Amino acid sequence: MRYQSSSPKRRFLAGVHCPKCQEMDAVVQVNIVTPAPDEYIECTQCGHTEHRPNPDAISAKNHLEDQIARDAMATGTSGTVKFKP
Repeated sequence: MRYQSSSPKRRFLAGVHCPKCQEMDAVVQVNIVTPAPDEYIECTQCGHTEHRPNPDAISAKNHLEDQIARDAMATGTSGTVKFKP
């Protein structure tokens, strides 16, 4: 997960004069950002990212799987068939 800092970011501005003392190459641009919380995983090798699943979607999926299992018990069948793409 990337570290999301709320501290101000400073970027050096080359070739810029200070408006007050006229010193060149001594100015930084300050960018203050409050990042929105966003939790995800990221592979440092290939760059793949995945966000944390929505808890409501997981609950609905688990409920559906439980219902399928109950229906299979009633008919005397069991097991899951998965097709490879």
